[in-house]
Amino acid sequence: MIPSDLAARLRLLTEGSVQPVSPAAEIPGALPEFHPGSRIVARIEAVLPDGTFRALVAGRSVTLALPQSANPGDSLELVVTERTPKVVFAARADSAASAATLSRAGQLIGMLLSAREGAAQRQAVSRLLPLLPQPTPQAAPLAAALKQAFSESGLFYESHQAQWVAGRFPLDDLLKEPQGKHSRVPVAPPPAAEAVQSRATDAEAAPAGGGETQAAMPAREAARPTPSALPLPPDLLPIVQQQLDAVATHQVLWQGELWPGQTLHWEIEEGDHEPGPADAGLPRQWITRIKLTFPNMGEIAADMVLTSAGVRIDLAAPEAALDGLRMHQGELVEALRGAGITPIGISVQHHGARA
Repeated sequence: MIPSDLAARLRLLTEGSVQPVSPAAEIPGALPEFHPGSRIVARIEAVLPDGTFRALVAGRSVTLALPQSANPGDSLELVVTERTPKVVFAARADSAASAATLSRAGQLIGMLLSAREGAAQRQAVSRLLPLLPQPTPQAAPLAAALKQAFSESGLFYESHQAQWVAGRFPLDDLLKEPQGKHSRVPVAPPPAAEAVQSRATDAEAAPAGGGETQAAMPAREAARPTPSALPLPPDLLPIVQQQLDAVATHQVLWQGELWPGQTLHWEIEEGDHEPGPADAGLPRQWITRIKLTFPNMGEIAADMVLTSAGVRIDLAAPEAALDGLRMHQGELVEALRGAGITPIGISVQHHGARA
């Protein structure tokens, strides 16, 4: 699951990169099409849970990502820095802001955003080795392998760090992630550390005031992962790119092999609707799409919409595979119910019939 505070943390990371200015008057003329460098005037309507803003620009409601804080009712003159299908990235604009120097973190994020704009496709979380050594008809081991692959991908590293600091995430698991592998952590305590621990143990057994004044370093402090200095190591740049993609699009793309020869294309995204007073009664939606190619059935695609009420599944397949899928549709319904998931609806159709 994508951490809900990822966007807020990235916004805090660049806080201070551009100097804040006072709200400015409206810019006359037609609204630009949100190209980088375009100037717009936005009236902030609401602060959204992920740290972005719902704003009104020339009568159009848009989602804005800003490096500074803003309040509902503010009218801001902005310069567009990037545009995605769901979010407009912008910064406050005046002569002081234009001359501001970005921090090293801001320069890194700017470089990654520029690289993503010119990329032919979104960055995918990928895995070189198969998840399982051989095919399995059981869902449980496959689900566990997919969960582990996502957890160790590095996409949620900062969230896992926060859990580790709170004592809720194992250090060994944190060090398996790409960022954790750059931490300077000893595999085993060096002899000196063992000696200090031994002296500390002796001191605990000695009478009070008995000569031992230096406590042993806590194991948590000795094993604390060291954050990487900017610029990032080359192997971490794609991961940060993936994190920025997830923030901008609310989507995650995974590609790899389930077992040797069996590839999986998997997308996860948050539902389109933005929470607000009018949406208070609507369940939160998560949409997942998978594509698998089987030797006997060809490519099978599944679109699934998951809410607190249950799941809807739309399957698309070649003509030759439709009868078989429909014949076993009842087994799928029973499997979902057995897993505690309510099937809201299941459809099976030809690839060409999909919208």
